[in-house]
Amino acid sequence: MSHLTSEQRCTIGVLLDQNYNKSEIAILINKDKSVITLELKRNCDLRSGKYSSELAQRKYDKRQINKPKKVY
Repeated sequence: MSHLTSEQRCTIGVLLDQNYNKSEIAILINKDKSVITLELKRNCDLRSGKYSSELAQRKYDKRQINKPKKVY
């Protein structure tokens, strides 16, 4: 799985608001449907269940900062 860009996350949010399904979104941003499913599962608001691209990007950035660094 390749990483999503902030622009792709914004596109996902807009398309979800327009009632596109996961398969259609995947085709439009040129990613596999499983990437969209994982993105929505991992980065939606836990309280409301809604997807926000800004929240998703913040969660992604936080995971990258907290990720263990490789020691050589």
